[in-house]
Amino acid sequence: MIALGIRYLNGFVAAAEADDRDRVEWPPHPGRVFMALAAAHFQTGADPEERKALLWLEGLEETPAITASEALQRAVVTHYVPVSDKAGPSKAVLQSVPLTRDRQPRTFARAWLEQEIVFLSWPSVELDVSVRAALGALCAKVTRIGHPSSLVQMWLANPDEITEPNWVHDEDRATIRLRVATSNTLVNLERWYNGVSVETFALLRVAAADDSDRKAQKAAKERLQKEFPDGPPLQLRPKLSTFRGYARPLPQGEAKIAPGTIFDPKLFVFKLEPDTSPYRHLDLLSILAVTHRWREALLSCSNDLPGSARTLLSGHDVVGAPLEGPHLAFLPMAFVGHEHADGRLLGMGLAIPEGLSRDDRRGVLLALSRVRHLLLGRMGTWRVEMDTSGSPPWNLRAETWTAHPEGANRWSTVTPIAYDQHPKATEKSAYQEQIAAMIGRACFRIGLPEPREVILTPVSVHIGTPPSHAFPRLRRKDNSERRHSHAILVFDQAVRGPILLGAGRYRGYGLCRPIHEQIDGGRIQ
Repeated sequence: MIALGIRYLNGFVAAAEADDRDRVEWPPHPGRVFMALAAAHFQTGADPEERKALLWLEGLEETPAITASEALQRAVVTHYVPVSDKAGPSKAVLQSVPLTRDRQPRTFARAWLEQEIVFLSWPSVELDVSVRAALGALCAKVTRIGHPSSLVQMWLANPDEITEPNWVHDEDRATIRLRVATSNTLVNLERWYNGVSVETFALLRVAAADDSDRKAQKAAKERLQKEFPDGPPLQLRPKLSTFRGYARPLPQGEAKIAPGTIFDPKLFVFKLEPDTSPYRHLDLLSILAVTHRWREALLSCSNDLPGSARTLLSGHDVVGAPLEGPHLAFLPMAFVGHEHADGRLLGMGLAIPEGLSRDDRRGVLLALSRVRHLLLGRMGTWRVEMDTSGSPPWNLRAETWTAHPEGANRWSTVTPIAYDQHPKATEKSAYQEQIAAMIGRACFRIGLPEPREVILTPVSVHIGTPPSHAFPRLRRKDNSERRHSHAILVFDQAVRGPILLGAGRYRGYGLCRPIHEQIDGGRIQ
């Protein structure tokens, strides 16, 4: 085994996502750690043995596992930072020193850490003896990972130091994607750093300013004019473009898995936080507006994705016809099922079809990562943040809504089931029988056995859920409204979710959640 230990000396991390300066990068991307090692190498003489160690590290075929605690992101505050001196009058309002240093707004994403130590480990890799000393010395030179305030101590860790990883490389179950170093990463970093040219330029500047040797001064000025006519050589900001999918490790000895639906029980879970909104939170009654806008946002940023991924996001094929198979579905994760529950929308679970190919899963995940805000009209602007914490609130846990892996026999709706067809019967009992049969067929359509019993009810078993009549009705293409109802479903065997039924199952309606109380004669005890 090889492992790198990282201790965040200030108890916080200051590092922003590459495409969002207001969001903390956590857990640390293996690619960022490699870049920190490379920077230490470049800035301390570029020892050939260190370079050999870095080439060996980037060439490893195994993707590292990560042991990282939870992180609590601080509110992002705008700071006004002096920029480099420049000629001409200053635009700054106050000047404490006679320098022309304007101040520009900058934001620094930070998060406090529950545990200050992180490990990157390669369990199946044995450390090459020829690079051990150089890699250890290079680790000791690393002083920061991310922003200069993100001070760290880094070392080669012993196997007995390392706790179990909580993020592992798994493309089939990936919920986040992290940048990694691959072959030629070091060569590209050397080119972007442009260290030789930078050092040459600095030496020539010193020589050109030294008038003790007129001949050498003239030669230096001529070389500066010839080799650097446009001023200092360009140094580019490094950018890694290779990502790997990571997921939480599977528990050892996982219980027997109950039969499930056509949807993958490993949900992508997102939190919803107000950005500029007159409301402190959204509720279940707003779910149609949220899912409609979210799907629009996903499609607007997916033009460069393969056609198969776009059809999964849109629910329509390349000619605009509805897909016959399953596609991306939205699950409203609300605060329900508790004596103080009020039905507020904590976040959203996004479900993809079970058995999706690796490439299609990667495309969907890429689109999901690009949507950071939802513009909801009068409801304001809301931040969309993927939840990667190890112990999220109960109602933001996928298993709360899916009962994975053991399953459950009894389920009740949190959002009403929109009818696929309106019953023809006029007599009440016959009418309810037709609806129950329709719901049974809906269960079969998503891969479940037909329930033993379907109990229609105007209210949900789950406390905090609004009654069915309070929810907006779905509309057909002819603008007529679909009827809907809450329901309780009882199966002969335990089944797992996510269970989404009816005409609005991809838009957040017809969402069922397991219940554990006994049902007797149509009443919940």
